[in-house]
Amino acid sequence: MSFKEGRDGALAVHTDYTFVYPVVKATTGAGEVTRTVARRVIDIEVNDPRRFRVTPGKLALTSYNANFGNAACEVYDGFLHPQFADGRPGAVASGPAVDPYDRSKEMTEDSGSGCGTVTRT
Repeated sequence: MSFKEGRDGALAVHTDYTFVYPVVKATTGAGEVTRTVARRVIDIEVNDPRRFRVTPGKLALTSYNANFGNAACEVYDGFLHPQFADGRPGAVASGPAVDPYDRSKEMTEDSGSGCGTVTRT
């Protein structure tokens, strides 16, 4: 997380976080534990209400990018759907193999395109 002076003197805040969710099936006797990895890059600005017509205390979202590893492809219902070894296969992977923990590359709007295979969970 970092901050700097943004446009017109606003406070610009940049966040880049990786969340790791350990999950297990919600069935009796389920033993396999896996992880779903979510990387979220969010940029916001806080404008000065004395200089601009804004609601005091509210943030202005300027950019949002997210990438998910070990989650079902082509499912857009607001939930993460982890993949288990004994589960039904989802959509066929069409993107490149990706290490979901690799933070060496900047995330762009198209960096999450395709449904790739994670190299590790």
